[in-house]
Amino acid sequence: LHFKKLAFWWKLTETKTITKGENKMTNYKGFLTAVLLAAVLTGSVYAQKNSIKDVTPNKHALENLVAGIHSDNTGVKRSAIYFAGKYRIAETEEALIDQLKNETDPSTRILIAIVLFEMGSEEGLLEVKDLSMKDKDAKVRRMAAQIYNEYLVNDSNAAAFVSE
Repeated sequence: LHFKKLAFWWKLTETKTITKGENKMTNYKGFLTAVLLAAVLTGSVYAQKNSIKDVTPNKHALENLVAGIHSDNTGVKRSAIYFAGKYRIAETEEALIDQLKNETDPSTRILIAIVLFEMGSEEGLLEVKDLSMKDKDAKVRRMAAQIYNEYLVNDSNAAAFVSE
């Protein structure tokens, strides 16, 4: 998710330099881009979790969202997981952790790990750590290790962790 943001910003700052004056402008743009990117990436870690009531007044919204997270339909499931992460719905944390433990699709396991990171779920990130060491899919292990390491970098009280 953050890699897409990085690629987007990189394309925005690509310019050809012809003179010294333009070179200074390119350096300034690069510096400004780096500062903005750092703010965006670290901002998600410190963002506040929301209640479903902050997003919608519908009294069935939470049960529908949890049902979507556990759905057999992959599209519905991935959309519900994405929604829970985008709006940082705190009440879905347990459902996401349960789904992470039982999910068979590797890309959905990675999505859940990213969402738990975005939500700042300590319990969920412990499951992501387990995923990084025990998952049968190498890509899932690698992504989970990177997600967990990013969490540790942003958490001043945590110790370093490197898998594989």
